[in-house]
Amino acid sequence: MNLRPLTPRLALCASLVRPGSRVADIGTDHGYLPVYLVGGGICPGAIAADIRPGPLSRAAETVERAGLAGHISLRLGDGLAPVRPEEAEDIVIAGMGGETIAAILAAATWCQSGRYHLILQPMSRPEALRSFLFAGGYAIEREQAVQEGKRLYTVIQAAYAPEAAAKQAALPAAVHCGGLVPSDPLAKAYLLRQAARMEAAALALRQAGGEEKADALFRTAMAVRQRSGERPDGV
Repeated sequence: MNLRPLTPRLALCASLVRPGSRVADIGTDHGYLPVYLVGGGICPGAIAADIRPGPLSRAAETVERAGLAGHISLRLGDGLAPVRPEEAEDIVIAGMGGETIAAILAAATWCQSGRYHLILQPMSRPEALRSFLFAGGYAIEREQAVQEGKRLYTVIQAAYAPEAAAKQAALPAAVHCGGLVPSDPLAKAYLLRQAARMEAAALALRQAGGEEKADALFRTAMAVRQRSGERPDGV
């Protein structure tokens, strides 16, 4: 079977899916990820879910062309609502804002079990997603940066582990970036871009008169820069 190559973001997500697991791809769009996983023999079956009929129709075409209609179930619905707890072990939620991913998980409390392996790729507000994960008892097992075009993203692997999550919550969510190390050039570049984003937001806050919040955000940005391995005097 000739499988369509995945984008760097989706390829990283696919690499974190456990072989032999049943996977649910939430926000599947064209259905490329489940087709790659099932067609490549990594997963025996998958659920491809999307909230919009249009993308789900395109996913159906992708599944049909791959000859996998009997192995990939197409579901229309909001987040994890169309998935039953016993139907999947690995859950991929990619290509959405961090707050949207958090809301999807908050609505599916059955994910608060160690049997589920979460692979999350926020397009924005990764710190909001990390904060939700820690508060909800989800520990970050791994985090890795990936570049797509000129943009840098992070992919988070997490699982329900309240004790580990409580320990991770001791560090600000924006600084945690579990597993990102400056020896990885993409990780270093990602951390520096996150710091620059926070600094720009802090400047806007300061100009609007929010001195206290601006100072706190500047301190967080400095911590992220230090995590990247940059010397404080290089800011």
